[in-house]
Amino acid sequence: MIQRSKKIILLTLLLIAFAFVAMARPGGGHGYSGGGSWGGGGSFGGGGDGGSVLWLLYLLPPEISIPLIIIVVLYGIFRRQRPAENFTMVSTPTYTNFINSSMAVAREISQLKALDHNFSRVLFLDFVSSLYMKFYEYQDNKKMLKTLNPFFDKQLLDRFLQDPVRFTIKEIVIGGMNIERITLGEKVRIHLRIKSNMTIVANGRPMRYIIDERWTLERDRDVLSPGPEKMHTVTCPACGAPADFNDAGYCSHCGTLIVPGKKQWYVVARKVFDFSIHSTQSMLTYAQERGTSLPTVYDPYLQAKKDQFSSIHGISWAAYEQRFVQQIVRPVFGEVYKAWSGLQWNRVRHLLSDRLWESYRFWIEAYKDHGYRNILDVHIERVEVAKVEIDRFYESITVRIYAQGLDYIIDKNGKVVAGNSRSPRRFSEYWTFIRRSGVEKDQIDMKHCPACGAPADRIGQSGVCEYCGNKITWGDFSWILAIITQDEEYRG
Repeated sequence: MIQRSKKIILLTLLLIAFAFVAMARPGGGHGYSGGGSWGGGGSFGGGGDGGSVLWLLYLLPPEISIPLIIIVVLYGIFRRQRPAENFTMVSTPTYTNFINSSMAVAREISQLKALDHNFSRVLFLDFVSSLYMKFYEYQDNKKMLKTLNPFFDKQLLDRFLQDPVRFTIKEIVIGGMNIERITLGEKVRIHLRIKSNMTIVANGRPMRYIIDERWTLERDRDVLSPGPEKMHTVTCPACGAPADFNDAGYCSHCGTLIVPGKKQWYVVARKVFDFSIHSTQSMLTYAQERGTSLPTVYDPYLQAKKDQFSSIHGISWAAYEQRFVQQIVRPVFGEVYKAWSGLQWNRVRHLLSDRLWESYRFWIEAYKDHGYRNILDVHIERVEVAKVEIDRFYESITVRIYAQGLDYIIDKNGKVVAGNSRSPRRFSEYWTFIRRSGVEKDQIDMKHCPACGAPADRIGQSGVCEYCGNKITWGDFSWILAIITQDEEYRG
């Protein structure tokens, strides 16, 4: 028992030695920050797998694990103190890098839309998000994992199908998803950076992990993107039924053979940059705001998109922008922060996309479990429109919100345990709102369903109103908040 206690203490010290910092408030990094900084590894991780090493150390007998832990701690200290000539140094991306990257991706999306007028960034990210969730949820169920074979390179998926599974995965939270690059040739490829965290249960013991990885998706050049009904979730590209394919790739519903890349995107490569242990105690650590003073990352086609939006809706952009900020941005900002502070995340279910709501619901539950509340008494100072995007199915507007106010954490007794309850904090975030093309509703009712007008007190986790049965969190009836990005992370 004493030996086991010593091991736990050493493990705790090890985690502290490699801990990140995470910020409070929605959008502040809780969705994917925190934990240790180790490389990913194995078939599951992708190379070095320090997170799995820690997990194995915990499972090993004390007489074996304690000496190993001491060695690892000493190695970590030695590595940090020694000269870095034997290690590859990676410079921090500069603002110029962000601008160049943003402009490059904007040009590449424009070129892709010239080939495929159905392409929608909103729907593409929805599709990848659904595929990502299923891929990890099915890790302990080979039969279900096989049903995804039309959406993965055969060799890539086979590595997971052949591995013996000794764990289950649950509570998957996608914190960040950004298009890094699009290449157009005989095949079209999209390189996507994904940051997430999830609970891995091995031998009945749960542990939270962070994963930072790149997925590369491909399809034939002449493929036309499916409509929303086949992109919001992973479905058969032919009939739209839930994905269920046999080993040969035939849909169990319509019998169509789905060849990867011929009708829909499929994953051809996966690279893991970080696979590490995540501690929810990072919610008590406050980091200095890093990006508030950075210039705004404007879309290079912003003015042209403003003009296009004005033409479609028959209104001057200046008039619409003022209305959008006053009737959409400010009210939603107030409601989101009020719900967060009150641990009442369900009250904003009708205002948020599925992925955003689920991402921060994990942290709401973590606060509740620990008896904490993150109090946010903040107000908007100004709002800048950074991006307007229009495709066949969706419109989106991204704004940079500058705000300030009190941001601190209290325990169940009302005692301040982190942050500062007297000194205001300035920050900025990028918020992206989306709605279906053709929808003209410009005012969000904070208390009622946008589809039927009934009280918004019966919106389930799936985003369906129990009064009218409509799915209201895809933006089919009004603007919804889809993404919150920290200023230092925003790429455009």
